[in-house]
Amino acid sequence: MRTCSTCGKKNPDDARFCATCGSPLVDEAGSTREERKIITVLFADLVGFTSRSERLDPEDVRATLTPYFARLREELERRGGTVEKFIGDAVMAVFGAPTAHEDDPERAIRAALAIREAVVEMNEQDPELDLHVRIGINSGEALVSLAADP
Repeated sequence: MRTCSTCGKKNPDDARFCATCGSPLVDEAGSTREERKIITVLFADLVGFTSRSERLDPEDVRATLTPYFARLREELERRGGTVEKFIGDAVMAVFGAPTAHEDDPERAIRAALAIREAVVEMNEQDPELDLHVRIGINSGEALVSLAADP
């Protein structure tokens, strides 16, 4: 039996989360495995899309965002990035975790340039989209969970 470090309740050995409080159950050593890494984070956000989406039908919003997200994922993963999450109309990706490369910041910049080109192409294919993207990139140290599933 594994004991939850948050609420103290006993759980089956194969449980990953506490059945009582839902907290992650840590390994026998008592801690999750983490590693300090230098990572680069890329954040891309559609300009003015939130207010625009409030006036659109939900199916139209999805019809716009689905190909946009697919294209961004393709461009990011092609350059070694890992899409961490989609938040509304924004995308956050990490370079350097789970796998680090010596040129992760350069990979992120190349991905940002490809994303800009992709948005231009999407607008050329469908001028009614009229998408504009802002992209921010930052590098620094972070604690990365080795158990995370990319």
